[in-house]
Amino acid sequence: MTTTTSPVLEVQGGGVTFRDADRNEFRAIDAVDLQLRRGEILGLVGESGCGKSTTARVLMGLQRLTSGRVLLDGAPVAGGRRSLAPRVQAIFQNPAGSFNPRRSLLDSVAEPLRVWKQGNATERRERALEELARVGISPQMAQRRPSEVSGGQCQRAAIARATVLRPEVLICDEPVSALDVSIQAQILELLAELREEQGLAMLFISHDLSVVATLCDRTAVMYAGTVVEQGDTPDVTDRPRHPYTAILHDSVPTLAPSASAATGLRMRPATGTVDGRAEPGCRFAALCPLVQDDCRAARPDLQPGAHTAACLHPLGA
Repeated sequence: MTTTTSPVLEVQGGGVTFRDADRNEFRAIDAVDLQLRRGEILGLVGESGCGKSTTARVLMGLQRLTSGRVLLDGAPVAGGRRSLAPRVQAIFQNPAGSFNPRRSLLDSVAEPLRVWKQGNATERRERALEELARVGISPQMAQRRPSEVSGGQCQRAAIARATVLRPEVLICDEPVSALDVSIQAQILELLAELREEQGLAMLFISHDLSVVATLCDRTAVMYAGTVVEQGDTPDVTDRPRHPYTAILHDSVPTLAPSASAATGLRMRPATGTVDGRAEPGCRFAALCPLVQDDCRAARPDLQPGAHTAACLHPLGA
């Protein structure tokens, strides 16, 4: 699939701040810049709590930004979810939880067509059956409820529901993390086929760098609410520039080590929970095995470039 350089969906300087009952602030994401180009699959990887899902909710119009903006085809988006749907659709980690348990898969897949007033009842049913067949769900299985099918079959139906409106962008938030390894491979293959057939742009969110490496054209790595490295996937996975990315690489046994990537880096021990959001310098400084004095004083930004890292002393520099 040929991608274009112009982004179809992007967030510029995205920030989201939450406040608890005592008015204490928590910065979920801060200064996030992401561009999703037409026809490409962009991986967003990082540990739990780093801000991946919040970023996804922003791009779906489900979470309002505290700062920054979202653009669709270069135009600022205002008005929340309805400003982006049906052009931007999503699939999630737990497909069964997003289906009405009392309705058949067929009825659930046809529902977006009814909401957006596309076709009559017969046409919507035929279109839903066609989309279910595209993802490998037979007409007989389409009559079943979510509790009557496997997790993999339910995720296939969730993909059909997301693509039945022919969106331009598909947000995939941990879509295979709850599935068996063999089923994961089938769903990843299905997503790749849909990208080829429909020209979809996809944001694929995962905590598993090995899954991202098998599917994505480009990869962005998040830590403590911001993107710390991004570039073409082979560059990020085989030649990481940020110490955090290198540690992620070395923690995945299925990724083949290379001379430059298998660094053997380990996070420094720390007491309590440390994610660096409130630190004056680099967010990763408290845990970085390569930290220097200037890392604690200045917060590095992600510079423009094909492969770049928010690090004052990037690996391989």
